[in-house]
Amino acid sequence: MNNKIELYHSGLTVTQRCTLRCKLCAGYSPYYNPQPHYSFERLSEILKRYFAIVDYVQKFTITGGEPFLHEELDKILIETIKYRKQFGMIEIITNGTLFPSEKLKAVLEKYATKDGCITLLVDHYGELSKKIYELEQYFNKKDINHKIRIYYGENAHCGGWVNFGDFSKKLIFESQIIEKFEKCAIPSKLNYCLTIKNGEMHPCTFSHRIMELNLIERNKDEYIDLFDNNTLEQQKEKILHLFNIKSLSACAYCNGMHDNSIRYVPAEQL
Repeated sequence: MNNKIELYHSGLTVTQRCTLRCKLCAGYSPYYNPQPHYSFERLSEILKRYFAIVDYVQKFTITGGEPFLHEELDKILIETIKYRKQFGMIEIITNGTLFPSEKLKAVLEKYATKDGCITLLVDHYGELSKKIYELEQYFNKKDINHKIRIYYGENAHCGGWVNFGDFSKKLIFESQIIEKFEKCAIPSKLNYCLTIKNGEMHPCTFSHRIMELNLIERNKDEYIDLFDNNTLEQQKEKILHLFNIKSLSACAYCNGMHDNSIRYVPAEQL
């Protein structure tokens, strides 16, 4: 059996450290103590194992936390670029609070220009994003690929953030859980962004967090451990399985994310 794995989107968490403490953070960064911060060596091994089983991913996102806080982000990007034939674009998501280091600027000015393979997505949280205008001037001056995503005021992206919930169980019946999964934007509209945190690849950050807190059983059919003893073919089969499941165990505990979800002001600080 020779399964070819082609994904739309994956995200690598390089650190959970952040310059903001957002109440509804989808990555739960402010709720970690201490906040995980992964070494270059660990991330290099994760990249090696990921690209051994994923033949191609259209968009590979470097995220956090705030990735600009990683002191070796330049090296992480160079390491990722080694797999250039296996991805369409590297995206870095940053919150507009930090300016890149000199080492990082050198990488961006080489690989994030018109014909490069890196782009930046800068979330603009109004007054919280203190470096936003300085960043925009720099990106424009150097012709660096970037997009400013507005997350404040009446025109906030997607109308604002959603609250995934307090981890309490909300549904019992399987039919209700499946219905919630079918409505959720994560598997449907977003086509799953498989999030990689410390070697585990999850289809949903809420699902990862509730398992991490041991509030539900760690169902190994619902995530991929890049460091387990499965063969490459078994890992590929597990990814294919994820795209064919009818629900996640976490769905019973989650508020969900769909068109009718209540929206909240983005980046409200704790």
